[in-house]
Amino acid sequence: MPGRLLSRRTTLGSALAAPLVLAACDIDPPSDATGSPASAPPPPEDSELVATVVAALVDAGAVLAAATAAVPALDARLEPLVAAHTAHQELLAGAVPDAGLPTATPATVPARPEPALRAVRRSEQQLLRVLRDGCLGAASGDLARVLASMAASTSQHTARLGAGGAA
Repeated sequence: MPGRLLSRRTTLGSALAAPLVLAACDIDPPSDATGSPASAPPPPEDSELVATVVAALVDAGAVLAAATAAVPALDARLEPLVAAHTAHQELLAGAVPDAGLPTATPATVPARPEPALRAVRRSEQQLLRVLRDGCLGAASGDLARVLASMAASTSQHTARLGAGGAA
């Protein structure tokens, strides 16, 4: 008997529920014998990975800032994405406290809404690739889960921007 095909509604519902499931995961570091979170630094290869992801977040933030500067009407629409990136950046910066914040690559965005949104979507897709690669390359399972959650958030926010600019 052939399998039943999933409807678009079921597929979309499953895709929208995935970030909620990921958000419900416990991403705190494991506790040591005293019950306090372990404070061991990430493995060296994860430190480099975190630095790469933070640099990608800083670059994505620069594109968002350039977009809102070029098209102020996009400010409210891009604010949730800015807030998510800021929270992600703070979380990762706390994982490697001695690392400095990288300088953003200067971003130029067209002063019209649709081309500005296309530039933002391109930037978010680049960030998403870095996050996905980080999930696969992380030595720490906790870091892999955090990056997967960030990838889901970035994907959802980018989808909210819409392919044609409609929100």
